[in-house]
Order: sequence, then structure tokens, then C-alpha cells
Amino acid sequence: MKIRIHMTSWIFRLVIWVCCLVGMGSVAAQELSNISEQKPFRFDGSLELRGMFYHASGIADRMEAANYLISGSPTISLYGWSVPFSFTLSKKQSSFQQPFNQFGLSPTYKWITLHGGYRNVNFSPYTLAGHTILGGGVELRPGKLRFGLMYGRLNRATVIDTASMSLVPYSFTRKGLAIKLGYGTNANFFDLNVLHAKDDSTSIAAPVGTPNRKVTPAANSVLGYDGRFTVFKQLYIESDGAISLLTRDLNSTLSLDSIEDKTLRKLGNMLQINGTSEWFLAFNAGVGYQAKNYGLKVNYRRVEPGFTSMGAYYFTNDVENLTIIPNYSHPSGKFRFNGSFGIEQDNVRLQKEATSKRIIGTAMLTTELTKQLGIDVNFSNFSNNQRPNTLRFADSLKIVQTTRTLGIMPRFTLSSPTKVQMILLSANFNSMDDYNSYFDTETAPSRDINSSQYLLNYTLSFPLRKLSFNSSMSYTNLKSIGNQNSYKGISVGGTYLMAKNKLSANTNLGYMLGNNNGNKSDIFNGSLNLTYAISKLQSIRTMVYFTNNNPGSAVTGGSPSFTETRAEIAYQLNFGL
Repeated sequence: MKIRIHMTSWIFRLVIWVCCLVGMGSVAAQELSNISEQKPFRFDGSLELRGMFYHASGIADRMEAANYLISGSPTISLYGWSVPFSFTLSKKQSSFQQPFNQFGLSPTYKWITLHGGYRNVNFSPYTLAGHTILGGGVELRPGKLRFGLMYGRLNRATVIDTASMSLVPYSFTRKGLAIKLGYGTNANFFDLNVLHAKDDSTSIAAPVGTPNRKVTPAANSVLGYDGRFTVFKQLYIESDGAISLLTRDLNSTLSLDSIEDKTLRKLGNMLQINGTSEWFLAFNAGVGYQAKNYGLKVNYRRVEPGFTSMGAYYFTNDVENLTIIPNYSHPSGKFRFNGSFGIEQDNVRLQKEATSKRIIGTAMLTTELTKQLGIDVNFSNFSNNQRPNTLRFADSLKIVQTTRTLGIMPRFTLSSPTKVQMILLSANFNSMDDYNSYFDTETAPSRDINSSQYLLNYTLSFPLRKLSFNSSMSYTNLKSIGNQNSYKGISVGGTYLMAKNKLSANTNLGYMLGNNNGNKSDIFNGSLNLTYAISKLQSIRTMVYFTNNNPGSAVTGGSPSFTETRAEIAYQLNFGL
């Protein structure tokens, strides 16, 4: 017997009562193979005491000169059910909280799973797709039969606080029913899915002062399918799709006669629809072939504008694309390639004045030339082209742009039992080319944007001595019309373990020079960290941070030059009962 379980609210309240604590919370999922073997009660966590010191010159203090902080994260466990808490106590404020306030239960026995409380169940991408639901349900998997049912509240009623004018979203209580019925295994299956959700227009009254509210009670019915079939063990076909019927205002006085769609008018005898009802389609299908060392997949997706499912939080709609996705891995493992290439466009129903077409391409290449030398290469290209349909519009509204990104990362490693060296070079190039003609003259300024980033990192470590050093150099350059920024930086650091690994010392120094259209700036940062392990459960550490920031003399009315020093000393105790 296998049980996957969440603590329900009444169990949690019992725990709070027993522990004489006040708060609300939940527990994370626990897998209990044999509950009798679990420890009945466990209390563990950590406690930290921190003293903080601060000094600044050139700017107003951003922290108190001296402060303290006491924090802890105890956890109570009953037979493997964990309830985490946290608390903080400082010079000016204190807090106690249990970070979760949603409870759920999902026990599983063989092919039966029950759901209760707050659940996130996924039946298909276009029906019930992970939306939080407060209710109950069941999933049955006897043999190859696939059945699921969920019913409950998708949204709770909220109102606008007219007294404080808080930005709480105005919404009705929304309840929904989702059903899944299918046949097959995880590799080969076909499912039919139904979702029906509806707002309760009586769950809240109209807020005072907003007689013309924009939020109206709505209803949504979705019928979808989801399937995957494997042929000859290497060729597979997968697809999912749905038709969604959305009524935007259940209280609308618009009759069915105002609907031009004859199909919708016929459905009026079976479903609650009116003049605000509309239906949408979503479809996705792919064919793939995956061998041992190579594969290829072709995928097509189309989602009409306005497609909505109340069982999902968000959809990218009004999109249609065709993508080719190859992959290859050399038998030796020294060469791997993954890529994709496709075309994408919006204006699926041809309702817009212009259609944006995009060419999308990505490639990732990893090579191991030798045991010491390897190279990673990443490339992406996104081209966007917007063209008019039946209506003409100004040339300034046309869009033709291409964005490219190229990353090259060679790495070299020399390793021995006494010394390990690693050199990493990273070069990234980004460009946005604008091909639009906004002006008739040949002297029109360029709207292109180009940037490049370079990083050289060297690491040297002595494993037997518990000593390591690191250093890096970086350079960043950004160019656009009337703007040129560059940054040069260098950093060094090291780590040393002493006293039988009980004492750890770490330091880092960094310096960066900036140039913003001729205005030079510089920043210096330094840090020192010491940690001493008193025992397996106790440790003490000290930290010092120093910053000197000079934004440049050419800055008028901007940030002044300043120095800032921060220090901390902390004691940490880990406990378990």
C-alpha cells in the first residue's frame, strides 16, 4: 500500500492546539511506505542570532548603525507529516508565521487516488491544466482505463476595498467540474476531457461607487482530447486540442438572435448561452522519430485569439507555428546537438490590420575535443516581419526586425590529485537589426542595438591543502543610436579550510570601470567571511563588506560618490528532538 498525503485543515488545527501555537499553515506532500515505521513526533530546525553593524560616508545611512536579529525555522513532524514555522525578532519588529495556508489530501491505494481540499490536478493542456481547485475528486487507473473527476471552487469571491482603495481583483465565486475518460498507458493513450465552469453572480454585490463595473459573471465549457501513440518503438505521434465556448456575461440581455454563428444558435437549446457567447479552437500535433543517437520532431500548433479555459491560468493565444526539432548525440558522447527551427505568425482569424510573421531558430552544440578541452556554442535567431492585410497603413507601423544571440564558451581543465586548474572563456554577442524605413532620406539614423560580453575565469585549487584561488576579467559593451556604454572589471578571491575543516576563510575583491557616453565611473567591492564550526550543530561566522562607489564627476543631480561598510557576526544552532 502506497499513500501520498497532505494534511487537511482539521488535522493542522489539531496540531496547533496540541502545540499551543497560533497560526495557519499546511504541510508538503509526504510519501509513507509504512506509517508504523515513522517516528511519532519530531521537532527540529534552526535558530540564528545575528548582530549587524553599518557605516556610510557620502550618503544618508540606509541601515541602522547597530541592529540585531533573532530568527528561527522550527518544524514539527507527526508520523512524517511536517508543519514548518518561521519567526523573526529584531530591534524594531517581530513576526511569526506559518508560510502556507492551503490544505489538501490525496491518498493513493493501488489504482485509486482520491483528492480533497486544495489540489492542482492536470487532466489536459486545454481543460483542467493545473489550476488550483478547492474541492474533491477521484482518479481511477484499473488496467488501461483512465478516469478522472474533479469538482470544486476555482476562484473565491473578492471585492474592491473602497475605503482603502486596495488593488484586490474584483471577482465572483467560480465553481467548475472536470471529467477525464481515456484508455491506454503512459506511452500510448487517448483521453477525452470535459470542463464546465461558471461564476456565481450572486456571490458578491456591486461595489459602492462602481455602478458600471467591467467584471461580469462568465461561464466556460471546454471539450478536448489528448493522445499519444508509439509506432515501431521509435516513431510517435502526439496531439491535443479543444473547443472552448465562452459566455462573457451571463446576465446579458442580448438574445441568441444577435449571434451570426448558426452553430452557436443551435447550441442554445442545450447550453446557457446568449449574445456574448463565442467559441474558439486550439490544436497541437507533432510527429517524432527518436533513435538511440538522433531524433527529429515536427510540431504544429494553432490557438485562436480569445481561446480561454477556466481550468488554466494563462494561454498564449492568437498564434500559429510550425517547428522542426532535431537532436543528435555522437556514440562516443563527445558531440551533442539540439536545435529547433520554425515559423510563427499571429492574426489567426485575419481580424487584425496586420500580420506579424516570425522566423524562430535555436541551436545548442556541445563538444568534448579532448579530456581537457571542451566547447559549448549557443545560437538563436528571431526574425519578426509585420505586413498589412487588406488595409493599408502608414509605413511607420510596419515592423521588420531580427534579433540574434551567439554564445561561445570554451573550457580547459587540468586535473591531478594535488592540483586542479580550470580556464573558462565566455563570449556572448547580441544584436537587434531594424530594417524599417521610417524616413525617406538616406541619412536616417540607425536603430540597431548591439552588445557583447566577454568573461575570462581562472580557478586554481589544491585539494590536499584545502586551498583554492579564483580570478576573472570581464568586459561588456553596448552600442545603440546616441548611446555607448562599456564596463571593464576584474576580481580575485580565495578560500582556505583550516583547523581540521572547522575554520573556513573566504575573501573576494572586485573592481569595475564604467564609461557611459564619456562619463567614467568606478566601483570597488571587498568582502571577508570567516566561519567556525563549534560542533556538528553549532557554528559562528563573521562577515565584512566594503563598497566604494564613484559614479563620475559628469553626473549632475545623480548619485554622489560614497563608501559603505557592513559587518555581521552570527551564531547558528541546529537542533532535533
